[in-house]
Amino acid sequence: MDNGRGSGVGFLKSSKVRNAEEAIGQSEGLLTVLRLTQADIKPAEDALQIAKRFFDSNQFAKAFHAAKKAESLAITLDERFGGYQKAAKALQSRIDSMRRLGLRTEELETLLARAEKKVLSGIWDSGAFVPNYLEARVLVERAEQEGRAFQERAEQASNAIFLAELAIESLGEMRGPADPEMFADGAASELGESLHEATRQLALGDPEGATKVAKDIEANATRLKELYLDSTKSLDATEAQITYLRGEGVLTNGVEADLKSAREMLDKGSIEASIAVAIRIQGELEVIGNSYRKATTGIADAEILYGRLQREGFHSYEAEVALRDAKRSVREGNYARAVEFLERALHAFARRTNAREALGRAIEETRKRAQFLRGSGLSFLPDIQEVLTRAEREFQNGNFVGSSEDLRIATVLLDQVFRAPTGKK
Repeated sequence: MDNGRGSGVGFLKSSKVRNAEEAIGQSEGLLTVLRLTQADIKPAEDALQIAKRFFDSNQFAKAFHAAKKAESLAITLDERFGGYQKAAKALQSRIDSMRRLGLRTEELETLLARAEKKVLSGIWDSGAFVPNYLEARVLVERAEQEGRAFQERAEQASNAIFLAELAIESLGEMRGPADPEMFADGAASELGESLHEATRQLALGDPEGATKVAKDIEANATRLKELYLDSTKSLDATEAQITYLRGEGVLTNGVEADLKSAREMLDKGSIEASIAVAIRIQGELEVIGNSYRKATTGIADAEILYGRLQREGFHSYEAEVALRDAKRSVREGNYARAVEFLERALHAFARRTNAREALGRAIEETRKRAQFLRGSGLSFLPDIQEVLTRAEREFQNGNFVGSSEDLRIATVLLDQVFRAPTGKK
């Protein structure tokens, strides 16, 4: 029985030896392969050496576990190194791509160097001090993501700058200007300066700012092209309006000089200033045209009215002077002033008309007062009626002065009658 127990123990021992040998052999084979890579597997090699020392000291179970630990550690380090190396290569590729675009890569390069130091700084893992591939990988992956995002924004900014440059060229190549080169210099000078600013911002690492400036340039260039076409049409329409007004006899000398100035501005590329002048000219022409028509039509109507009033006996020095000054202002092209003189004449007419109406009402009221005394036996009532009749006749004939004098006489006589105690004299 003792021999059987000894045989069992010997078998168990030989099994542990064999398992330890196999584990050490597998780990050694794995490490031999991994030594061909750039992975730092020294912690696994150290663990294997520990396993061999356990084996030499006949601690086969410990040797087995140490060998397995070396194998597991080697596999883990290889996997971690592979992930880190892939991330580091991706970051380096991103850096190279950004350099080809002329972008700044100092920050990414600094992060890559920091990741290398992070690897070398190491970390304790399951009782072993191993390279810190994990944190280094996280660092370079984050850096690559940031670099990719920045490059995408930079490429968008570069495309926006390219489109802005095309828009500026399109503006400078518009048809119509007498001197295309002078027009391009004037129209695109400020946009060109803004384009340099967009390029500078991109070079300084501000793709968002560069994109905004570039898009503003493109929008402004498009707007200026539309303004140029609008300004050309506006100036042509203004010239046609001047020709029409001159055909009507309207003087527009000052406006013609402004029109010439606006065309010169447009030829020099001052598009916004040109269209501003064109809009102002159109407003002035509208005012001039309206004032001319109001003045000429008003003068004609006033002369007709004044002629009728003259036939009725009305004469006014003030009205005649105002009409004369209004005609002179029309000849001089000062139509607004002519309208002012015309209004003076009309006011004189209105005052005269108001006086005539007041005289007519006064005669009617006096006639009623005289009729009230009919049958009263008043001896000089016929005299009052005769004076009133003469006042009415003079009023109808346009002799308002004589009519007013006769009315005053009749009124005085009637007042004496009504002030008397008996109402009679």
